[in-house]
Amino acid sequence: MRRSVCILLAVLLLAACADNGGEVRGDNGDVGIDGQVAYQQNCAHCHASGKDGAPRTGHAQDWEVRSSLWQAVLMEHAKKGFLDMPARGGKGELPDDVVNAAAQYMLEQTFPDMLKD
Repeated sequence: MRRSVCILLAVLLLAACADNGGEVRGDNGDVGIDGQVAYQQNCAHCHASGKDGAPRTGHAQDWEVRSSLWQAVLMEHAKKGFLDMPARGGKGELPDDVVNAAAQYMLEQTFPDMLKD
C-alpha cells in the first residue's frame, strides 16, 4: 500500500511539472489557457529581464519605440518572430491560442489602463 501511494505521488508530481505550454485543466475537465502560465513558461525567460533587448513586461517605456499598432504587431511577432525573438518563443509547436494568451497577459501587465473596458 505504501509503495502504491509513493508511486501515485511521483506520477502526480511529474504531471504537475510537465510543460503544457500554458494549458490548465478546470474542475470539470475542460482545458483552458492561463495567460500568466503561458507567459511564464514561454516568454518570461527574455521579457522579464530584457534579455537580448527584449522589451520588459510591465515596463511601458520599453515598448514606446514599438509600432503604434502594438497589439496587432505584438501578436504577429509572437507567432512569427521578430529580430532576435524566435517565433513562438522558440517552441514552434505552441498553438496560436497559447501564444495569444501569453501576449495578451504581457499587454495587460504592461498597459493595464489601456486595456480596461
